[in-house]
Amino acid sequence: MYDVVLTTDWTMMSNHHGKEFLGFGATSPYFVFPEVVYKNLFYPPMRTDKEGRPWQAPYGLRKVEAALVSSGINAAIIHPSYLDKYLLNAKALFISGHDYFGFGPPSSTFASILHKEPANAINFQRMMRMPIIKEAKKKGLKIIAGGPAAWHFQYREDFVKEVGIDTVVEGEGEVIAPKLVKMIFNNEPLPKHVSVQPNESPTVDQIPAIIGPSVNGIVEIGRGCPRGCAFCSVTLRPTRWYTYERIEQELALNRKAGIKKGILHSDDVYFYGMPSIYPSEEKVIKLMKLGKKYYDHLDWSHVAVASLLTVPKLLPKLKEIIIDGRQKWWGVEVGVETGSPELLSKLMPGKARPFKVSMWPEMVVQAAGLMSDNNVIPACTFIVGLPEETADDINRTLDLFDDLWDFRAILVPMFFVPMGRLKSKTWFEENRLTEVQKEILMKALSHGIRQSRAIINTYFTDTEHNFVLSGAFSLFVDFLYSVAKLKGLWRAPKRPPKRITYTGNIMGASLTDLINSIPTNTKI
Repeated sequence: MYDVVLTTDWTMMSNHHGKEFLGFGATSPYFVFPEVVYKNLFYPPMRTDKEGRPWQAPYGLRKVEAALVSSGINAAIIHPSYLDKYLLNAKALFISGHDYFGFGPPSSTFASILHKEPANAINFQRMMRMPIIKEAKKKGLKIIAGGPAAWHFQYREDFVKEVGIDTVVEGEGEVIAPKLVKMIFNNEPLPKHVSVQPNESPTVDQIPAIIGPSVNGIVEIGRGCPRGCAFCSVTLRPTRWYTYERIEQELALNRKAGIKKGILHSDDVYFYGMPSIYPSEEKVIKLMKLGKKYYDHLDWSHVAVASLLTVPKLLPKLKEIIIDGRQKWWGVEVGVETGSPELLSKLMPGKARPFKVSMWPEMVVQAAGLMSDNNVIPACTFIVGLPEETADDINRTLDLFDDLWDFRAILVPMFFVPMGRLKSKTWFEENRLTEVQKEILMKALSHGIRQSRAIINTYFTDTEHNFVLSGAFSLFVDFLYSVAKLKGLWRAPKRPPKRITYTGNIMGASLTDLINSIPTNTKI
């Protein structure tokens, strides 16, 4: 038995067939197909031991688990289907989630368009209304809710009261979690809300290494981002990097548990070990060699367009390390957000630095070419409905979509969600869509269907049950294509696409000359 149990809902307690990007499927409502189809495609059940402890668990939950155990607290992560074995004897239940009520950018976009709750929100609420939780609350169980989506609860105070959540924690939880548990043990009253401010963020030494394997082998290499985008909460926190020794400790733990594919996580992998926006080739190369020492297939969580172009010769060097007999491609998320230099200059000028904001559209195309030339298949995010967005801004994004028509990637449009320095702004919803904004959604859908057909076989080559999965997803994409054509949603480019290859030129200027003009200590 455990004094403290940690868990999350079924959509999060899955490794998504070993493909992290498939987890985005849980941000969609159940539409046309029944729930069981979405479950099998996007969030199949996580394997557990006989005690209900999952083989893999979300990385953030693993960090809090490690913080509690290292503080001498008897705690463990338990699969939500096994909570009835533990809660009546537990003193505290910690819950975490990436998108509790579907308010996050992907979920809110799908939910607004389809006018239905997304799968992740349905499953979270289903878990919290389980009879065992209600019964345990009567016996004195305390519930602590945290994670990236903790801010959702300010909009659902009725739900907090209904299910009996005692404390909501916003911010990094490694330091505050053990303190809250000790308050529970001492029968002290708990605060209803705790906000861990950026200046209270734990130092690297205060963040323990995970003690159990993470979903899809995710290993954090650092936290924070110096680019300063107004819509992002990550930029409010200090930048911190883990040592190679700490990273290797977690890589080795995952590999020992049987995880052969993994993800290096930070808000920009190219920044590793640096206080500025200028990457260190030596540090990043050493990091990739370390990752490939333990993982047959290595992916990244994020990288920035400008980072790739600041040291363009670095990506081919990393390809030589990553692409081998065990791996043919790698994935990463890239935040493009807009094709408009004007909107970029207002809300996220740091995305282009050290280059000029006016270069942004061509920078994106050049970065796309660089990735395409080096076997990278990214998911590129775009934000619809940003504050101060104009029709001209949207048309610039549509032009960029045309340029990227042949780019082997997934373009992901998401409605604006007020976060970071823009948290006081208004949410963007489907009923505010203009005709030109609808074109962004339809063009992204068309591009995604077209490229998914080309990507699927490559995407599943290193996956168990490759033939079954690739066949199932091919049928799913073909269905989407038929619907798009039938409903008049298909959009082809209005102008010839650009050739997706890296040329080393931006708007006629030599990229080499631009790079040589950048001081190595450039900071934002």
